[in-house]
Amino acid sequence: MLFNDDSPTVVAWRTIGILAALFAEAWNIANLTVTGERASEHFGYFTVHSNILIAGVWIWMLVQPRRPAWFEQLRGAATAYIVLTGLVYALLVAQPEEVWSWDITFTNLAHHRLLPVLAAADWLLVRSAQPLRIRRAWLWMIYPIGYLICCWIRWGIDGWVPYPFLDPATNGVLGLIPSTGQVLIAFIVGIYAVALMSRVAHPRVGSEDV
Repeated sequence: MLFNDDSPTVVAWRTIGILAALFAEAWNIANLTVTGERASEHFGYFTVHSNILIAGVWIWMLVQPRRPAWFEQLRGAATAYIVLTGLVYALLVAQPEEVWSWDITFTNLAHHRLLPVLAAADWLLVRSAQPLRIRRAWLWMIYPIGYLICCWIRWGIDGWVPYPFLDPATNGVLGLIPSTGQVLIAFIVGIYAVALMSRVAHPRVGSEDV
C-alpha cells in the first residue's frame, strides 16, 4: 500500500518526526551548559546533521507540494543518512545493552531509533513525486566522505573527534583503516540499498532512468 504526500497519515508521521528531531536537538542545545560540551563539538556529530537534514526535507515536503526535479535525490540522500545513523550507532557506538533497547534517553531514542524508522517507512510507503535516477546515487557519498575528511582535519587542529572509531590517537593511523572502511562500505551498501528500494517500492516512478 502506497501513500501520497497529502495523505493525513503521511502528514502525521512527518509532523511527529519533525517535532521529535527539533525537540531533541533543542533539548541537547539547552543541556550544553550543563554537560560542558562545546557547541563546536555538538554540531560536529553526523547524527545532528542527519536529523536536521531529514527534518528540513520533511518540512519542505509539507509546505511545498511543487518541488524541483533534483529534490528526490536530496530526499533519498537524507533518508540514507538518517537510516545509516541508526545502524552505525547500534553497531559501533551504542553500549551492548543499548543496541536493541528502546529504554534509552529521549534524545537517543529520537535521533537513533524513531527518526531512522520513520524515514525508512516514509521512503518505502510514500509515492515519489519525481523519478529517482539511481545511477546518480554515488553523489550521495560526497557528503559522508567530506565529513570524514573534516573530522580528521579537526582532530589535527584540536585533537577532538566525534566518534571513537575515528580517533587516530586511540586506534593509530593504520587502525583507522578497518573501522573507517567498515563505515564507508556500510554507507555505500546502504545508499544503494535505499536508492534501489525506490525501484522496488515505486516501479513505475523509478522506471524512467536507472
